[in-house]
Amino acid sequence: MKKFILLFSLVTFVGCSQFSSRKDQSQNIVFNSSIPQGKYTFTLVSLDYPQSYNKKIDFYKNLNKTLSELTVVQKNNLNLLITQNMYIDFTSLLNTGWFDKEILGMKVVEDLNENDIDYLNTLNVSTPTNAGDLQQFLNKQYYLLLKLTDNENMYNPEFLYTELDKSILMENTLLDRKSLIDNIKSIQKNFVYDSNINIKNVPIYLNSNFSNIDKFSTNPIIFENSNTTSGFKAFSKSLVIFIGDNNKIYSNKDYEFISTISSPLSLDNLKDISRNSTGVSKIINWKRKDWKKITNNETLENKFSTWEDK
Repeated sequence: MKKFILLFSLVTFVGCSQFSSRKDQSQNIVFNSSIPQGKYTFTLVSLDYPQSYNKKIDFYKNLNKTLSELTVVQKNNLNLLITQNMYIDFTSLLNTGWFDKEILGMKVVEDLNENDIDYLNTLNVSTPTNAGDLQQFLNKQYYLLLKLTDNENMYNPEFLYTELDKSILMENTLLDRKSLIDNIKSIQKNFVYDSNINIKNVPIYLNSNFSNIDKFSTNPIIFENSNTTSGFKAFSKSLVIFIGDNNKIYSNKDYEFISTISSPLSLDNLKDISRNSTGVSKIINWKRKDWKKITNNETLENKFSTWEDK
């Protein structure tokens, strides 16, 4: 009789558990030892990136100055939100030292493609009448470089400019950019990319509902803008960290992930923000702690045989 009552109770418990409320899947997540338990605050810094070339020059001067004043610890905590335009220029700067139309000006004239030539032909500039096609384009390249730095009045329409002239013109600029490039590289590991940029295996910012999460299945960290939710959700390969109000919280007792977006009025604000933020690189290689199921082939009757005999 005891056996019958016990088995009946067990079956009833198992059946009812299928319909009982379950905690969110994030409640049961324990990360590997590389992510200690505790509170993590991620501040995404959103900068107003200019459109015009001259304003970009000012932006990079101020950015370089500010980053140079940050400590290594502050740089390691700085999460910079990369928009599509920033991504294009940052990538160009890191790969070549140049950005925007500077690249067109610094190309060897023989390497100009049709699009480059079409753009150079839009420049209203005179070239020597006795110059061939390549020389005319070379002169236009030199004029472009002068124009970008507001020095087009130095252009001589009768002079046959050379590749060396172009190199000398931009040599000092390139030397000055070494510090800027080094500073950008020092914070690159904490870049968070706008989801409109087609790039995989990097942290991204998703300004919409994560119902289309499958599209970003290769992105390890996803910051999702939310009006109602904060905390985090762990999927098979992606960790979604919500940026929103605390009306509904996905979290657990061991880990607290808080995220905000900050739009500083000036680059000087980066100093204060980086003091209180956590660099996303600290959790970018997150993994669940291994959990092994204990297998026990002992029959139910044997498990409770001792109890029944009492």
